[in-house]
Amino acid sequence: MVTIQVAGEALVDIVDGVAHPGGSPMNVAVGLGRLGHDVLLQTDIGDDEHGRLIAEHVAASGVQLAAGSHTDAQTSSATVVLDESGDANYEFQLNCSLQSMASTQAALFHSGSVAAFQGPSAARIHEAFEASPAGQILSFDPNLRAELVEDRAESVMQIEKLAGLADIVKLSDEDALWLYPGWDADRILAHFLDRGASLAVITFGARGAEARTKHTEVMVPSISVRTEDTVGAGDAFMAGLLHAILDSSLAQSLRDGTELDSAELEKAMQIASVCAGITVSRAGANPPTLDELNQFLSTTTR
Repeated sequence: MVTIQVAGEALVDIVDGVAHPGGSPMNVAVGLGRLGHDVLLQTDIGDDEHGRLIAEHVAASGVQLAAGSHTDAQTSSATVVLDESGDANYEFQLNCSLQSMASTQAALFHSGSVAAFQGPSAARIHEAFEASPAGQILSFDPNLRAELVEDRAESVMQIEKLAGLADIVKLSDEDALWLYPGWDADRILAHFLDRGASLAVITFGARGAEARTKHTEVMVPSISVRTEDTVGAGDAFMAGLLHAILDSSLAQSLRDGTELDSAELEKAMQIASVCAGITVSRAGANPPTLDELNQFLSTTTR
């Protein structure tokens, strides 16, 4: 049985003319694969040089491409421009419809980003969330790109639909500001919990992250590292969080609808923060392996 299913765009980030595999859902899938999970990625890649690059990249991390992920369309791309602080901005050319989308009996199903709020892929992801089998944990990260939004009201509605079906909702402070201008973190986290999520998380970059359930609140700092760039940091955080949840009692609590243990949740958030920190300490979307994660944790807890 596939342990985790991830659905959404895979693309190449083009930095200084060099193509690097990327795309938020693909990055999360790779992060989870490197952390030792069986992962099936449902996406669209072309039969071209960039598509082959992506296929090799995910396979190297133990991720399986779902049937139908190879299409006749050109592989999606995002040209990356780094500002003076190393933060990434993007110019997109996207081709992701998820026409061959198929659900599985995976323990956890994760989706988000552009494919979740734009075009026919958004409807297919929504259908998959609605058809989720009993006991499957649903995870959602809006990870939106405001520059791609054609109809703000429609995009917000799509994001709210998926958030309302998910057990876990994670978003960045930038997403939060765009979705709910004028709202503080408390109001946003409460909003997602009221809509049905069991766990709502906001990341604040260098300022750490906050998690909330109906009965507990956890805040963790970011780890102190030399920042190379922030490409893929949020996706590495997401992968680390899901990894830690599946490796603890939190997964069963999410399935049962019971309260999440606060100590386990704090540990999961710390692991997610470490995964993000390791990623920003090196160039590109390069999340840690399980050995790298364990080595870092053993070093810092001595």
